[in-house]
Amino acid sequence: MIDAYYHGRSNVLSTYVVKGEKAAIVDPGPSASLKGVVKGLYDLSVDRKEVKYVLASHIHLDHAGGCWKLLELCPDAMLYVHPKGVSHMLDPSRLVESARGLFGNRVEEYGEVRGIPQDRIVSSEDRQTLDLGEGVGILTVWTPGHASHHQSFFVPRDRAILLGDAGGTYNQQLDVLMPTSPPPFNPELAVQSLEELMGLEPRIACYGHFGFAENAISMLRMHKDQLGLWTEVISRGLKIGRNASELYEDLRQSDFMLRDTPALAGSETELRERTPLTNMRGFVEYFKWLSEKKN
Repeated sequence: MIDAYYHGRSNVLSTYVVKGEKAAIVDPGPSASLKGVVKGLYDLSVDRKEVKYVLASHIHLDHAGGCWKLLELCPDAMLYVHPKGVSHMLDPSRLVESARGLFGNRVEEYGEVRGIPQDRIVSSEDRQTLDLGEGVGILTVWTPGHASHHQSFFVPRDRAILLGDAGGTYNQQLDVLMPTSPPPFNPELAVQSLEELMGLEPRIACYGHFGFAENAISMLRMHKDQLGLWTEVISRGLKIGRNASELYEDLRQSDFMLRDTPALAGSETELRERTPLTNMRGFVEYFKWLSEKKN
């Protein structure tokens, strides 16, 4: 694991390196973090010419915004991305505008975002195995939920699952899990993806945000239960007209992971950029979509 200092802060974004005869880099992060990734490769004695695979769990800027720059630094590497994400890696303009809609001018903190030449991109396949040599392989597993184009990576040699955002966010120091569910989010697909990952019987859960835990099955099961709880609490709250702050207070009372966090205060506009509200919005928009679909 490389801590590449996301927005100048440590313990926020994990980049992973898997090495056999060849090397793979999973989720290099935004271009603003690439200096830290390159230093991490040097510290791990990984030559950039050894890097043959750049693997994006999904195309969101905090995970894949710097792929273009890493590919320039690693001339023999190819980017493997879910087929639904390929067009956005070729032309990231819509991706950037979508991020700007969520985070405003903070998008600039990600650094420059460029399109990637088509001949450097490979559309991944579900259950595809990448051979790194020396008995090391990486299994690609499509895991929609956080995003329709999300994929996770399983390393059988170590029984390590590289989750991206499929397992939520994890505070390694506090041992706290949280959903990462900005819109568009699909809790039903997210739960199905967690069940599929548990079926691989991983031992180590490696989170994009941040760090890893060695009790992978229990961590994945805990997050599955947490998504079920958030689904129930938010669905019930929406039916009786609860606002954002009230929904968050309901969650704090129901989810022990949130009980020691301060309650949200302020108008919905003031709260837009706060992570809990953004993640609640994913559930809210999902239930809105369900309602419109039924009608």
